[in-house]
Amino acid sequence: MADNIAVTPGSGTNVATDERTIAATTVHVPRYVPIGGTSGAAGQVTITNSSTTIAAAAATRLRLIIVNRQTVAVFIDPSGGTATTAMFRLDPGESVTLQVTSLVTAITAAAYSASGDAKVHYIEETSA
Repeated sequence: MADNIAVTPGSGTNVATDERTIAATTVHVPRYVPIGGTSGAAGQVTITNSSTTIAAAAATRLRLIIVNRQTVAVFIDPSGGTATTAMFRLDPGESVTLQVTSLVTAITAAAYSASGDAKVHYIEETSA
């Protein structure tokens, strides 16, 4: 589907859409399940006993894969809030795939200092 096709409500074929805010503009996006993305990002973050951002909110995010390479468990909040130790627990060596567009944060139960690549690693796939 080409970008920005004008659709006049009440005339012609119905198009299923979802309303989203992208780049501070409210738009309608086609309702479908995309396969693969067109861009992405990867990185490493040291998670300590203070809520830390793993990935910023991204309206076009398709999925976020997180792998805990730290030597302690991290607790992940995928709702965009401040992480606490009551959140989803991800033990060392484990991974999780999230399909959220919100800010994702994490925290540990105790102070932690990363050594080498002993951090939380992530890959983010987006559609734009």
